[in-house]
Amino acid sequence: MGLVIALACMNLANMLIARGANRRKELAIRLAIGASRFRLIRQMMAEGILLSLLGGMAGFALAYGLSMLNSHFTPPMAVPLESDFSLDWRAGVFAFGLALVCGVGFSLAPALQATKADLTPALKEGSALRLPGYRRFGFRNLLMVAQVAASLMLLLITGFLVIGISETSSIQTRFDPSTMYLLSMDPVRDGYPPEKSQALFEKLTERLKASGPVNSIALAGEEPFSAPDDDEGSQLIVEDAGKTSPLQQSVIEETVGAGYFAALSEPMLAGREFEERDQRSQPDGSKTVSLPAVLNESAEHRLFGNENAVGKRVRDQKQSYEVVGVVRDLKNGIGISQSVAYLPLTPRDFARPPAGGITIMVRSDAGPDVLSGIRNEIAFIDPNLNIFNVQTLSEYLERSRSSTRFSVQTYGGIGVFGLVLAAIGLAGITAYSVAQRRKEIAIRMALGASRSQVLRLVLREGTALVGVGTVLGFLGAIALVKILSSLTSIFVQAFRIGTDDLRLLIGAPALLAAVAMLACYLPARRSAQIDPLKALREE
Repeated sequence: MGLVIALACMNLANMLIARGANRRKELAIRLAIGASRFRLIRQMMAEGILLSLLGGMAGFALAYGLSMLNSHFTPPMAVPLESDFSLDWRAGVFAFGLALVCGVGFSLAPALQATKADLTPALKEGSALRLPGYRRFGFRNLLMVAQVAASLMLLLITGFLVIGISETSSIQTRFDPSTMYLLSMDPVRDGYPPEKSQALFEKLTERLKASGPVNSIALAGEEPFSAPDDDEGSQLIVEDAGKTSPLQQSVIEETVGAGYFAALSEPMLAGREFEERDQRSQPDGSKTVSLPAVLNESAEHRLFGNENAVGKRVRDQKQSYEVVGVVRDLKNGIGISQSVAYLPLTPRDFARPPAGGITIMVRSDAGPDVLSGIRNEIAFIDPNLNIFNVQTLSEYLERSRSSTRFSVQTYGGIGVFGLVLAAIGLAGITAYSVAQRRKEIAIRMALGASRSQVLRLVLREGTALVGVGTVLGFLGAIALVKILSSLTSIFVQAFRIGTDDLRLLIGAPALLAAVAMLACYLPARRSAQIDPLKALREE
């Protein structure tokens, strides 16, 4: 947002400075016939503030319309979610304050320059006067370099985020996710006592396997590849030779049933996964009696370094566990791989299901007909049992990625908007510079310069400025990535993937350079079509 505001301010500065330079002769005449310098400065500042306030009001109206449009957007999530996009008064005050500052600041500089006391050159030469902006390090040239640099920084940063988030949010399953069906049940909520609920789940998978052509069935405390809440982290302690290590590591704990990884076609990297006997284990919180646990690669490395974790013991605040297997990292719905310890579903979990119920994962190639068989089998067990959150794994993953898609679209839109701002600003600067050099170009052509030579003259100067801005923007983007990565871990993984993409590292500067050169070429081509006689007679 800061880069977008900077681009908009630079565009405004260029326009008002060009406007003030074009009015130099008019202001000189006003001064010559008796107007005071303070009076003219006040007039130009009033005009600048009026333009800024009108632009601020238009921007506020546009923001209000977009907020009303976004208020009707409902994310495709299982749980209804309402987003408040109403405008905040502090944002409105900031926007109008920024508009006033821009109006005052960017009209004061050209007003002071245009009302200098030396009136003779302005009255004699008029618009053909060679202004200070033509110096190699003139203010307008510096602004053009700054615009290119800021635009490239914006393109690269947003590109890093778009590519990084898109890559991290893509979950590649080892099977067709549309062939897995997810259902949720909570018998306790339907009136079952804890003991009856426990007995139901202990025999449910065997009964459902007999209901139709089912490849695999597994139970879980939540949907696979789900994004855990921030408060779900638990402290695990490594137990070594009966002594508890003081080192604690925060990991995510997920409860899954027997055959969970087989249902997901995830082979074990080491050890085994949970079996039916593990699902019947009774946790008692004892340090001597351990439940089995499966770690993902990140948790294994975090707890044991490069050692093999199978056979080692870990402990959380409630129970001791023996690591029986290791599985690869499974990304969650927002594309982040975390340290996860998988714990077995136990009779206690069946007696007190989690808030979202127990998730039943059914994998079958028979299509939606398998759902009818499962519903019939559950209705045969008890017609009062409710089944909810019925969906395919493909539908669940699509919903879970809705927030990342929104982020990608937002950052992509910001990048495109910054590119449009840069193109407008660069085209305006080049067109104004060519207009100011109209007489100079006419003299060059009158002395024998060809149109191609004039075109190359204008493009060469624009190319030099674009080149300098590109180098500075690339260096600035890399520095900004390092700063943001050190301040927050939210975008670290996205930046790491995005900055390794050669398509962006080469394509973004090439795209901006192409847009910038097109913005320089159009007014340069018009400059090559200047009629020397008409241009020299204008003064």
